[in-house]
This record gives sequence, C-alpha cells and structure tokens, in this order.
Amino acid sequence: MNRISVCSAIAAAFSFMTVATAQADPAKVDILVSPAGSGPYLAWATMQNYAPDYSKAIQPIAVETPGFTYNVRFLASSPELWKNTLIGSGEVVEWAAANRVKPFFPEPLKVVEDFRVIGVMSQSTNVFVTLDDKIKTIDDMAGKRVAVGLLTQNEWGMHQRMLLDAWGITPKLRSFDALGPGQNIDAMLDGRSDIGTLVVHSSLNFGSNLEAAPFKTLESAGRPWHYINIPAEKIEEYNSSKGAPFAIRKVPAKTLSGQTGEFTSFGNYTLLTAHKSFPDDLAYEMAKLWISSGPSLGKYSAIAKIWDPETISIMARTSPERIHPGAMRAYVEAGLVKK
Repeated sequence: MNRISVCSAIAAAFSFMTVATAQADPAKVDILVSPAGSGPYLAWATMQNYAPDYSKAIQPIAVETPGFTYNVRFLASSPELWKNTLIGSGEVVEWAAANRVKPFFPEPLKVVEDFRVIGVMSQSTNVFVTLDDKIKTIDDMAGKRVAVGLLTQNEWGMHQRMLLDAWGITPKLRSFDALGPGQNIDAMLDGRSDIGTLVVHSSLNFGSNLEAAPFKTLESAGRPWHYINIPAEKIEEYNSSKGAPFAIRKVPAKTLSGQTGEFTSFGNYTLLTAHKSFPDDLAYEMAKLWISSGPSLGKYSAIAKIWDPETISIMARTSPERIHPGAMRAYVEAGLVKK
C-alpha cells in the first residue's frame, strides 16, 4: 500500500471513529421541573446523575423552574422546545390551561390538548393543616388567614386557590397569601396565618408516601396540629360542574404524620409530559429508563422511592389515549400494559 493509500485509510478510520462516537452519545433531553430543593427537582437531578448506568441512549437534564403551572405555560408557548423538552406537570393544571381557568390562564391554551404523558411521577394529596382546634372543615375557614405555596406551583398554591374560589370561600377569608411551600408553614407557626397547606406524594393506594420537607418543620415545632377535612361531595361538585379531574383522596388513619383518624382531601396525578411532536424513539427510551431505574433511585432520592413501575405506568392503563405512543411501546414491552 502506498503512502497516499495509507493516509486515506487512516483518515477513513478516524472518520468512522468520529461518526461512531457521535452515534454513541446519548440524546440530551431537558426536563423542566420545579424550584431547586423541591422533591420533584431533586428526583430528576438524581436521575440525571445515574441515567448513564441504565441507558446509553438518553440523558435527562433536570432544569429548575418556578413550578408546574409555569412549565405548562412555557412549553405551550415554545414550539422550538417541543422535540427535545419534557416538563413536570399534572392532570389538573393541564386541564386548567386548556379550559381557561382564571387567573392562572386568562386565555385557553389549546395547544395543551396536544400534550402527551410519558408517565406518572406520583399520586398527590394536597392538604390544609391548622393549629386551631376550632377549624375542622372548610366551612370553618371564613374569617381566617390562609397561607399557601406559590401560585406557579400547581400542588402548593394553584389547586387550593381554584377550589377556594369556586366554593366562594376566598372572599370570606381574612387574608390569602401565596408565600411558598416552606414559608406558608412558617407563617402558621409564627401566628401570621391560621391555616397552611402541605403536599404528599405517594405511590398507588398510599403504598409508599413522601411527605414534603415542611412536614418536618411542623412536627419539630412540637405543637398539636391537625388536617382539615374536605367533604368528598364538595370535590365531586367542582368536578361535575367544571369537568375537572381532581382526585378525591380518602386518607386512611395513621397514613401520614400527625394523623389519627381518616380524612378526605384532593389531589391528582403528577406527570412527566411532552408535546405530541416529541420523537417516539426518545419517548420510548425515556419511559424505558424510568421503568428500569426508578426503584433503584429510591436509594438516593426520597421521592424516587415511589417510582415503582406500576405507579409510573398507571395512566397507560387508565387513560391510554393520553399516553405518548413511544412511551406506550415501552410499557407494553415491559408487560405493564396488555396489547
């Protein structure tokens, strides 16, 4: 072989190695989640760190945001992100966006109807709590000071405001302040509010439960507190009149910290969501990664403890029309959904 042929062969070899390396690089996918320090953000940041141990095809990147309400609005208005971005979301916030629920969505975001679910992050339960023994149900809220999380956070502020508005309770309150997930409990303990809110993330049927960090703040105060009961018929009334997908959560006694008897509240499924134009192969790889790594990640992230395959895939069985086709392929392949 002459010198020219050798050089050509070497160049071809380097070219092949470069192409092979490029082909081996995992596809990077941004996941818009929630504020740094929140459970969902920490879970996906953990996934980001350990994903290479489970998949060579996809690399999720956790991105801090103000919350799921923000995520839905941002993705809906950013078509340039539809093919490489996923968001933390929820059933109710997507419904609210598509149906113009004010003040969160002044105009309907019809593009949200083109959103598709990759999987379920948790079964959420939103609860009101108080130190005041006289406040037992929502009927006792009139004249009281209510503090919640941020209104950009669907689980911490948006859901609460939607329901209180619809039930005609908001105008009867002495005050309503959206302070933040930790700050709202601090305000209640400091005497600046009478009622606060907390969020619990669970696997199906409360098999495993993750209580948000403010639970610890409340417990460590060493003061008696209790959950405020929300009558199931009030939640059903809202759903039937509006077409909303709020879930009624009947929490069995002693399921949560500080809980003695059963009580009822509201919640939904928190979601990992994509636009329908998100590539099928990436949706498949994302769901496949999630199924395989979820249980193991529970060693490193509290919220990931509830990421069992049955919870992740629940909507693929109950609402298959809402699932991204690529993700559905992964669930069928894993035996979590029957063909």
